[in-house]
Amino acid sequence: MLDRSKQFGSLLLQGHAEKKQKEAIFVSNSIALFSLIVLVACIAIGFALKKNVGLIAVLAAAVFGSAAGYTDSQIIKGFSSSTFIMLLGVSLLCTIATNNGTLELAAKKFLRLSGGHVAITPVIIYLIGYIVAAIGPGCVPALGIAAALSLPLGKSTGYNSVMLAAIGQIGSMAGRFSPITPESVLIYNLASEQGITGYQTHTLIYATITTIVLSIVIFLVFKGFRIKEPQSKEKESLPAFTQKQIITLVGFLAMIVASAFFKRNVGLISFAVAVVLLLLNVADEKVVIKSVPWSTLMMVTGIGMLMNIVSDVGGVALMSNGLASIMTPKTAVAIQGLSAGILSWFSSAIGVVWPTMVPTVGAIAEQVGVKPEGLITIMCMTASFAGFSPASTGGSLIMAANATDPEFTKEKENKLFIQMFGLSALLLLTVLAGLLGLYNIL
Repeated sequence: MLDRSKQFGSLLLQGHAEKKQKEAIFVSNSIALFSLIVLVACIAIGFALKKNVGLIAVLAAAVFGSAAGYTDSQIIKGFSSSTFIMLLGVSLLCTIATNNGTLELAAKKFLRLSGGHVAITPVIIYLIGYIVAAIGPGCVPALGIAAALSLPLGKSTGYNSVMLAAIGQIGSMAGRFSPITPESVLIYNLASEQGITGYQTHTLIYATITTIVLSIVIFLVFKGFRIKEPQSKEKESLPAFTQKQIITLVGFLAMIVASAFFKRNVGLISFAVAVVLLLLNVADEKVVIKSVPWSTLMMVTGIGMLMNIVSDVGGVALMSNGLASIMTPKTAVAIQGLSAGILSWFSSAIGVVWPTMVPTVGAIAEQVGVKPEGLITIMCMTASFAGFSPASTGGSLIMAANATDPEFTKEKENKLFIQMFGLSALLLLTVLAGLLGLYNIL
């Protein structure tokens, strides 16, 4: 009788514990879901009221973060100082080179190397992004260079500067998977621990083919085919670089060398070079500082504060887990790619997405019955393409570069913000290719 009482009491305690656990899971999932609703609401309110989405996101982070139990210091930690320095450094350097005419003149002279044929400009900027990334530094320095060149090249050729920046950046998103880049080394180390080693050539080939196809899609969407060659075959008379412009070019070269060959942070080096250029009086400091796109910087870093909380309370994991639960042999590659892309919308590909998801490839490939090469390849690409989001490096750099244009209005900023999300949705075309089995051909 006593034993039965003990058993009954044990069952009651176990049932109580299970009930508490279920309640805790329900509360956690509810908070995660609500965080996603808050994020979407911030973007919707910003566009509806034509206010800076970043400022609204800071307000939401403060209110929602406090309600979720975060301290003020924890909320403030969501402000990414590294992102801010990167954007400010690149913006300062681009603003200097724009204000003293260096970039525009350099772009015109660079285009002349092609014999003045405007039609190959998109090809040239794709190759710039691809090569700069592939020779060692990886994607980020190439993203900044493509963004910096896009505005003056657009003005001198008639092409949409956003289109040119996107094509240049998407080239870097393929070049980043050459074997010597930081991204490639990280993924190799994570994959080799699972005995997966034969994917690198597979990934680079598919990334190159995919980005070429998507570049053509971008070209068509932005109606690049409407740009005509100049009727006059006479070459425009271009002036020689002034002393200040030559010094500015040397500064750009120093930034490229430092980031590409010495692995220095592109934002920090750009900031340092910009300060040296200002000390050398190559541009008016007051004009340059006033021209920095502070609104864009606030938009990007403000959203980052909110996204840090969304990720921390499980909002991103909630979406990813929901997708992973419906995997089949036919859909595994596509779902894995979509999950990586969604996660990369809210976090760093090299800092979060790949370290989190690549270690799962071996087990998923074995359990579901798919090739690990296809899983790794699609994760590499979708996580990269999500970087066009204005909250990520690629999209924010394009916004920062275009914001240095004196004709860049609030309406253009809001339109560009939407365009960046649209470009980040290119990952869906990659997911469709994965669903069709195109990444398992080789």
